[in-house]
Amino acid sequence: MTRPSFCSLLLALSLSSLAASEQNPTVSDGPIVVQNSYWAEEGLEEEVYQHRLYASRVRAGLGLYVGRVLRRVSDSKTQPDVIWECEYPSMAARQADLEALSASGDFEPVMETMGTLIRRFDRALWRVAESPSDSGSR
Repeated sequence: MTRPSFCSLLLALSLSSLAASEQNPTVSDGPIVVQNSYWAEEGLEEEVYQHRLYASRVRAGLGLYVGRVLRRVSDSKTQPDVIWECEYPSMAARQADLEALSASGDFEPVMETMGTLIRRFDRALWRVAESPSDSGSR
């Protein structure tokens, strides 16, 4: 697959997976965490990390949730090199964030560039468990 088509595919898959996963009623109540996982092309681990940090600065400039960037510290052939994760108070907050990001148009070039740096991308949405009641146990 050529780079331009990979970038287009990545962008299309990202947007479609967001739409599908965020309509899932099982994750609509309470806080959720989104994790984007990035597997760098060989030798581009630092570029992926730096570009994800840049992407977070773009989000901050738009007044959106910034999240945090995690960088793998151990050797692995199977785990992602970089993870971006962000906690939202609700699915509605995540959806509003996504709509504002899309409406700005500023993030498309960020995603397109990331598509040239990675060999794999994955996204997971997680529902945050309710805090256990204060029962005296640790």
